Amino acid sequence: MTVSHFMRILRHNCSFLALGAGLSLIAPMAHAAEATGASDMAQPYQNGWGFDQHGMDLTVNPGDDFYKFANGTYIKRLKIPDDMSSYGAFHILSELSLACQKTLLENLVKALPDPVSETGKLGLYYAGFMNQKEIDRLGKAPLETDLNHIKALQTPRDIARIFGESAHSLMFSTFAFDIEQDQRDPGRYMLLVDQGMSVGVNGGLGLPDISYYTDPKLADKKTAYQAYIAKMFTLAGWSEPVKNAESVVALETALAKVELPRGQTRDPIKTFNPMTIAQLKKLAPEFDWEAALEAMGVPGKNLEMREIDVREPQAIKAMSHVLSNTDVQTLRSWLAFHLIDNAAPYLSQDFSKASFDFNGKTLLGVQEEPVRWKRAVRVTNQAMGWALGRIYVQHYFPAEAKAQITTLVADLKKAFKTRLEQNHWMDDATREAALIKLDHFAVQVGYPSKWWDYSKLVIRRNDVYGNAVRAAAFNWQHRLDRLDRPVDREEWDMTPQTVNAYNSPTMNEVVFPAAILQPPFFDPKGDMAVNYGAIGGVIGHEMSHGFDDQGRHYDETGRLHDWWSKESSKAFDGLAQRLGKEYAAPEILPGLHVNPVMTMGENIADLGGLNLALQAYKESGHQPAPDLKYGLTGVQRVFLGWAQVWREKDRPDALRRQVISNEHSPAMMRVNMPVRNVNDWYSAFGVVPGQKLYLPESERVTIW
Repeated sequence: MTVSHFMRILRHNCSFLALGAGLSLIAPMAHAAEATGASDMAQPYQNGWGFDQHGMDLTVNPGDDFYKFANGTYIKRLKIPDDMSSYGAFHILSELSLACQKTLLENLVKALPDPVSETGKLGLYYAGFMNQKEIDRLGKAPLETDLNHIKALQTPRDIARIFGESAHSLMFSTFAFDIEQDQRDPGRYMLLVDQGMSVGVNGGLGLPDISYYTDPKLADKKTAYQAYIAKMFTLAGWSEPVKNAESVVALETALAKVELPRGQTRDPIKTFNPMTIAQLKKLAPEFDWEAALEAMGVPGKNLEMREIDVREPQAIKAMSHVLSNTDVQTLRSWLAFHLIDNAAPYLSQDFSKASFDFNGKTLLGVQEEPVRWKRAVRVTNQAMGWALGRIYVQHYFPAEAKAQITTLVADLKKAFKTRLEQNHWMDDATREAALIKLDHFAVQVGYPSKWWDYSKLVIRRNDVYGNAVRAAAFNWQHRLDRLDRPVDREEWDMTPQTVNAYNSPTMNEVVFPAAILQPPFFDPKGDMAVNYGAIGGVIGHEMSHGFDDQGRHYDETGRLHDWWSKESSKAFDGLAQRLGKEYAAPEILPGLHVNPVMTMGENIADLGGLNLALQAYKESGHQPAPDLKYGLTGVQRVFLGWAQVWREKDRPDALRRQVISNEHSPAMMRVNMPVRNVNDWYSAFGVVPGQKLYLPESERVTIW
């Protein structure tokens, strides 16, 4: 694919989605396209009906490798841009979203709106980050006040307080603190503390997973990490960089050894442990929890009686013990490194380049640091994502797209109802409760009905580090303000310019941001069978999360409790384990297999999503008679639509990191594993015994 061809597609997509209101802020789309700076970029598909037949590899038998059959030629021709670790449909749409946001932000800068207005703050934040010359002039100076603060720490209480400050600064903590819905009473919020591997604000370890500290096969990454820490210490002027880097890695290794592996953190009942702060102090008395929470800004005079969800009690206790037995200089150095690491994007080029060399090149195999405007758009999103999202949907999301997706959602929900009613392994009482949950299922499309108010956020011209700190404090305060208030169901957890979707079990809802509602996921003018397989499969995937190994424990109100019968739970677990064995079998890289427990929820959702998409298509009335179009039956086009959205090429280091630390299976498995469990796939593509993906009907798994 040539650069000019991609530019035409990018220009078409941005302008096609543009609305009439506020178009004076939009620059010509050629400017947005040319700014991508990528070479040999590919588009999601190459024709006007929704599926890229030219991307198929017809030399591959679909029964041997359906992923390659549907996508093989496209994948062979696909080049991962030098500034990315993986590339495919999701990434292409993300790049498109970034370019459209860049156009909006650059026009805000040119328009010079009132600097205290929301749009003015967006422009100032973006422009400040783009002023590389001023940032380089400042060098390490922006860090000095916070580093001096760390150097002055003396007591365990001092350490605890700065851990609390990490919630509203660029500091860091071994624990992740956050605000969540009370899973016993989803109408209210409560505090959360986690071991730091998956949730929270500025908490955790420096490497992607605990295995990076303990697995000899990953020793080279750990060695490189220690060298990176020493490099950052040197740049910041921290004393004895080599010695202190060694101490930091030793501390994180000790913490990694007592944290729970990701696969053991998936049971929501086992990881919901509400207790008072007084009880937490008894559980882990070696850490000053009150000091940390006070520094976070948690309100209340009688803090000991406030409740907190302690996700992994024994791990939290063990981590507290490790910290209490660590000398203060090591703790200071650990805090200093993570401050520098977090701050690197906002500092001079020597810091940002060192950060990229390790976090991008060494960990993921990325060859080239992304151009500055991409980084500027991303950090502006982190700071003021909802303000940018409000402008984005005004220009790039047509109302008719929301209406069409709403219809598709209704079809998927109807199909799910049918499949639940016909489910053979659930008992009547559990099935009836599941139908009630489905009936209460809410779906949000495009953008929220209420936006954040950024009037209290202070953004100053060319104060890049200060702006980032104030934005972190503002965003934390927004979360903290939820405490002691009823849950606001109008708020979202993902901005509309994000190419993704999510399921919230405590809300009992799924959310589909505007940016994902584009080809190849959804083409309003494309073939509906492909749309059902693509966006329909994604919708079904998110719905199925409400009934995966985690989501099934939440009822129609979002309340966490065990509402299943023992018989139905046993049947579900048996099916899930059978599915897990399928995913664990293939070797992804030499000696590397998918963790079927860690990926269980996503695997169940993929299989459920494909089944729901196929059933919804059959029941939708879109199936033509005779069922043939573009040389393919409607059922074939549903499967091909599903396969197309998972097109992706990964660098080996990025693929290894995903398999080790991510709950999603690799792209090829997200196609091949679900289809081999769907009976209609066998008849649609003539799959017979002896072919690699063939499963006897008795061994195929159907959960939803």
